[in-house]
Amino acid sequence: MPQTILVGEGVPSFPEPNSAWRAFFEGDFSLTGAQGPPDDLARLRFAEGGAWLGRVHVTPTQLAVAVEGSRVNGAELELFGVSERSSRRLEAASEVTFPLAHGLPAHAWLWLKRGTTWLDYRSIDPGSGWTGDLDQAGVEIEVPVEPQVRIEALIASGEGPQVEFKEYLPTKQSRRTLKTVAAFANGDGGTMVFGINRDEVTVTGVTEDKPPTKLRDHLVDLVRGTVIPMPHVEARDYRIDGKLILVLEVSPGTHPPYGLSTPDARDKPEYFVRRGASTFPAQPNDLSESVLSRRHTEGDTPSGFARFRSARTGA
Repeated sequence: MPQTILVGEGVPSFPEPNSAWRAFFEGDFSLTGAQGPPDDLARLRFAEGGAWLGRVHVTPTQLAVAVEGSRVNGAELELFGVSERSSRRLEAASEVTFPLAHGLPAHAWLWLKRGTTWLDYRSIDPGSGWTGDLDQAGVEIEVPVEPQVRIEALIASGEGPQVEFKEYLPTKQSRRTLKTVAAFANGDGGTMVFGINRDEVTVTGVTEDKPPTKLRDHLVDLVRGTVIPMPHVEARDYRIDGKLILVLEVSPGTHPPYGLSTPDARDKPEYFVRRGASTFPAQPNDLSESVLSRRHTEGDTPSGFARFRSARTGA
């Protein structure tokens, strides 16, 4: 039988666990005593010092796990599930990703091994009795939120500085509706939801005279032809109770000020800002503040809808 030597930096060394127990709990540093730890009070585990699993992050589309240690080369990381299994041969400590085409497999485990020796493992199935406390084990699982739930929560929050509802989609004749897009771009971004009654509660849906993809393209084209310069926007479509809803997300502009062009004077745009749940014509000091704030902002700030989505999924 191989001999076990317990060695720690800055502490005495011992030839076996019983000697360490007696020294620590009883002050007995003799190496010949028979007294050992009671089975119901102590459990001995040997930690793998060469390679181990760090943080695990699971999204609806992929699993990422940090493999740490100084002797990772030659180890194998295996994702085990009831219906899907895959593995990666490792050369060095790194973050390893597994695509999840069908979500996290049922009864999912992560195994880190070298040959026939287990180095570390995690049970990452939230419904498994083996899993235990995911947070304590360093496992974070993002729970996907249904689009309808996100939209319903956005509607329930009501209009505000970064949210505005419209019952109808804008047309070339009613493009002044897009003044709020310019106001959002001049501020912290925002979200316009089309297909909501003026009571801010009733879902009316938009007229489906074209396929949803065509309606989204039409909306973006109107912004491109109306707001100067063109801000970054994204149009998405959803259905609530069978009714089509269009959502236009507006990112904070990186080149303010943003204005609304007029058919007769495109080179003389009108500028707007957001105050509370309303859009107002901008004053010169409003535009100056917008430009100065952008100069001190690093990167884009997500729109109201994007921030809501991130909060629900852990991003």
